[in-house]
Amino acid sequence: MSQNGEAEDFGVEARKELRRILLGIGLRENELLALIAAELRHRGCRPRKAWRLANDLTQQEVAEELNRLTGKPTAPMKASRISEYESWPGPEGKGRNRPRPTLEMMKNLAAIYRTSWDQLVDVEDLTCMPSSDVKAFRDAVAANCTTVHTAIGGGLPAGLVPFVGRAKPQQQLRERVEAHLNRTGPPVHVINGLAGVGKTALARSVVQNFAEHYPDGVIWENLRGHTDGRPPRTPEGVLEQLLLRIGVLPETIETDIAQRAARWRREMRDRRMLIVFDNVLESTQVRALLPDARGCFVLITSRHKLTALSGSVPLQLDAMEPLESEEMLVELAHLPADYDVEAARRVLRAAGGLPLAIRLIAGQIAHHGPDLLSAAAAEFMRLAERMRQGPEETSEESVAERALDYFSAEGETLRAAFELSYKRLPDPELQRAVRLLGWFPSTEITAETLAPMAGVTQAQAYGLIRQIFEVGLLDPAETGPGQRYRIHDVTRLFARVQADAEDAQSEHPAAVGRLVRHCLRVAGQVGAPRPYEAAGSFPKGPGGDPSGATLRAQDWLNRERELLLGCIRVGGSEADTGELARLLGAHLSELGHWSDARWLFVRALAIARGNNDRTTECDVLFDLGSVYRRSCDYDTAAKCFEEAHTISIELDDALRMAASLWGYAEVRRHIGDFDRARSAYADVVGIARRLEHRKFEGDALRGLGHIERMSVDDKGGDLEIAHGYYLDSLRIATEIGDPYSLGWSLWGLGFVSRVSGEYLTARGHLEKAHAISLEMNDRILQVDTLRGLGHIERAVGDLDAAQEYYSDSLDRARRNRDPHGEADALRSLADLALIAGSQWRPCDLYCKALLLYESMGMMLADQVRGELAEALERCKRKRVKLPARVQEDLHRLGFEI
Repeated sequence: MSQNGEAEDFGVEARKELRRILLGIGLRENELLALIAAELRHRGCRPRKAWRLANDLTQQEVAEELNRLTGKPTAPMKASRISEYESWPGPEGKGRNRPRPTLEMMKNLAAIYRTSWDQLVDVEDLTCMPSSDVKAFRDAVAANCTTVHTAIGGGLPAGLVPFVGRAKPQQQLRERVEAHLNRTGPPVHVINGLAGVGKTALARSVVQNFAEHYPDGVIWENLRGHTDGRPPRTPEGVLEQLLLRIGVLPETIETDIAQRAARWRREMRDRRMLIVFDNVLESTQVRALLPDARGCFVLITSRHKLTALSGSVPLQLDAMEPLESEEMLVELAHLPADYDVEAARRVLRAAGGLPLAIRLIAGQIAHHGPDLLSAAAAEFMRLAERMRQGPEETSEESVAERALDYFSAEGETLRAAFELSYKRLPDPELQRAVRLLGWFPSTEITAETLAPMAGVTQAQAYGLIRQIFEVGLLDPAETGPGQRYRIHDVTRLFARVQADAEDAQSEHPAAVGRLVRHCLRVAGQVGAPRPYEAAGSFPKGPGGDPSGATLRAQDWLNRERELLLGCIRVGGSEADTGELARLLGAHLSELGHWSDARWLFVRALAIARGNNDRTTECDVLFDLGSVYRRSCDYDTAAKCFEEAHTISIELDDALRMAASLWGYAEVRRHIGDFDRARSAYADVVGIARRLEHRKFEGDALRGLGHIERMSVDDKGGDLEIAHGYYLDSLRIATEIGDPYSLGWSLWGLGFVSRVSGEYLTARGHLEKAHAISLEMNDRILQVDTLRGLGHIERAVGDLDAAQEYYSDSLDRARRNRDPHGEADALRSLADLALIAGSQWRPCDLYCKALLLYESMGMMLADQVRGELAEALERCKRKRVKLPARVQEDLHRLGFEI
C-alpha cells in the first residue's frame, strides 16, 4: 500500500467487484454511491478520495470539473492539487505544509461527488481544521440529520431555532413511533396546529430521534400548503419526485396521477422508511401520497385539521408551556442572568406561546439589547388596555396591528403566516366570521355565541365555526360540554387587524350589541330580585324551587362567565349592557364571587347614572351595598345603602325606602353602632306597618331583637325585650312561610335562652335553626348556629364538644369566605383555650380574630383588644415564650412584648 492508500483493496477491479455484489442483492445503480464510498473508507481510503473513486473519476477529471464549476481560467485547478487535498493533513513533518482544502472547496467537491461536504471529512481532518470550519461541520451534521442510513428526501429543514421543551407531544410521538416499530400502531399521523406553533420543528425532532430505525431511509417533502409567494404543490408533481427519489427511471414514470399513485404504493410495499409530508394544505393534496406500506411511518404537518384523511391519527400541537416559552426567549434573545422576569413573561403572554412569535421578537431583543424587552413589555400592556376598550373607543390607528408588528424580523412576519390561512378561506362569509373573532369578548366560542354576533342562525354558525376550526384558526377547548373552541391570542390579534382594515366602524358595536342582547335573554330567565324582594332574605331571594329552564340558564351563566364579563366590558353604555351587568352581578353574588359581583354592579351603576335612570340606580346601589355587606366591608356598604335611601325618598318609593333602611340598619348593627341601627329598624317597622308589608315588619323586628341582645351588658339592652322581638318575628315568619327569617329568629331565641341559663331550650332552638340552614344552604346561619351550639357545650362544661363545634364553625366560615364568622369562631376558640389553661394559644387566636375585626371596622375590636391584652399579660406572668409568628402578629397590632 502506498502512502496515500493506493492498494488493490480499492483499485478498479476492487470497485467493480463491490458494484457487482451490491447490484446482485437487488440495489439500483443510483443507490450504490454512498455504500461504495463507505466500503472504500472502511478499507483505509481517505474520504475525499473514496468519494472520487466511488464516482469513477480521475484526479484530472475532478480538476477539470472544478475549473468549469468555479470559472477561474486564470488560476486553473491541477490534478496534483486534488491529490494534495485528498491526503491533507498528512503525517507529522513537512507533510503538514500541504494546502488545506477550504470550506468552499469542500462544498465544490461535494457537488461533483454528489454528496454533502461533511461526508468528505474525517476525524484526522477535524483535528487540524480551524474552529470556524469545525463549527460549520457540526451544523451541517445537525442540519442533514446524518444517521447510519441515508436520507433520500427532498431536503430536511435545518434546525435554526433550538428545540426547547415540548416534552408531552414528544412523548406522544415517541410512543406512536415505538408502537409502529412493534407492528402495533397505525402508520399515518397528523400534527395539527396554528401557524408558527412549531409543527415542522417537532417533525424534525422525530426524524432526528428515529431515522436510524428505518433502514430504507427518510423522505421529507414540503408540500408548500402555506408558503408565501408559492402555490401549493400538486399531488402529481410530488408523486413524480417521490418516484425519482426511490430510483424509478424518469422515462418509466406514468403521467396519470392514479397510475403514479399505484406505482408509488407498489414500489414502497416492502420498504421501511420514515416519511414526512410537511406544510400540507388539505387532505386531497396528500391522500394519493400515502404509501400504503405497513413498514413506513408517515408524519404529516398541517394548519388544517385534515378531518377527511380517514385512518390518520391527529396530534393537536398547542402553544408552548410558559416555562418552555421563557427558556426559548432567554436563549434566543441572549438575555443576561438578571433579566427582567416580569417583562419577559408579559412579552411571552403577548406572543401566546408561539415559537415563531418568540423567535421573531427574540431576534429584535438580541440585536437591540435587554432595554427593548422592558420597552416591549410596557407597550404590550398599553396596547392590551386599549384593546379592552369598546369598539367606539378605538382610534384610526389599529391597536392590534401595532401589537402584531412587534413579531417581525427582516421581512418575516407572524402576520404574513396568518394571512395565508385567511386568504385561502373559500368564501367571504367565512372570512367575515374570522374577523369577528377579533372582537369576540372571550377566549372560548361556540356556535350558540357566534350566531348572534354574526347575525346568522345557530345552524349556520355551526357550519362556519367548524370550517374555521378545520383550517386551523381555532383550537378545541380543553373543558366544557358541547362543541367549544378556543381562540388563540395571536389569532385574535390577526382577526382584529383584518376587522379594522375591512369592516365598517359601525359593524363592531352592532355585532357586540347583538351578542349582549342574546346574553341578556338568557340571564333574564334567571332574573334578580329587586331590593324590596331581597331585603331580609337569604341571597337567593324569595320563591320556590327554580324551574328546569331557570336551572339551565344558571348553568349557562356559569359556563359562559368569561364571555358575559367580556360583553359587559366592551358593550358600551346602553341600558341592555347595564341590565346584563346587574343580572350577572346578582347571580355571581349568590355564588360568593364578590369581587366580580362588585365590578359588575359598579359598571351597572355607571350606566344607570349615565342614562339618568334613578330607579335602576337605586336598585343597583342596594345590590352593591348587599355585596359589600356579605364580604364584610361594612363602611362601604353603609354608604351604598344611605345613597340608595336618598334616591328612594326622591322617588317617593316606600318599599325601596324600607329596603335601603333595613340594609343600612344591618350594617350599623354588625359594626356595633347600635343606636343608628335601632333607629333605622324602627323606621322600617313603621313603613312596613303602614304598607301592611309583613315581610319587612318581621325582618325589622328580628333586627331590633339582635340589637337588644347584643347591647345587654353596657348599652341599655334588655334580654326580655329581645325575646319578645324574636317571638314576634318568629310568628310572622311562620305565617308568611319565610324559612330564612324563621331560621334566624330561632337562632336569636336560642341565644337568649342560653344567656338565661335555659340550655335545653337553647339547644332545641339552635338545632332547629341549624336544620333550616342546611335545608336552605344558608352558610352564614350554619356558621352561627354551630358556634351557638359550641357556646352551650362550653357553658355545661363539655369542652371537647365545644371545641368540635367551634372548629366546625371556623372551617365553614373560611370555606365560605366569611371573615366575620371566622373572627367570631376564632374568638370563641380563644375563650375556650383560656378555660382549658393553654399557655400561648389564646394570644394566637385573639390576634387572628382582632386583625379581622379591625379590618372590618367593627367596634367590637376594642373589646377583643382588651381580651388579648389580658391573655398577653397572663403569658408574661407565667414567662411563656410566644412563637415567632404570634410575636409578629402582636407587633402588627401595636403590642409590646
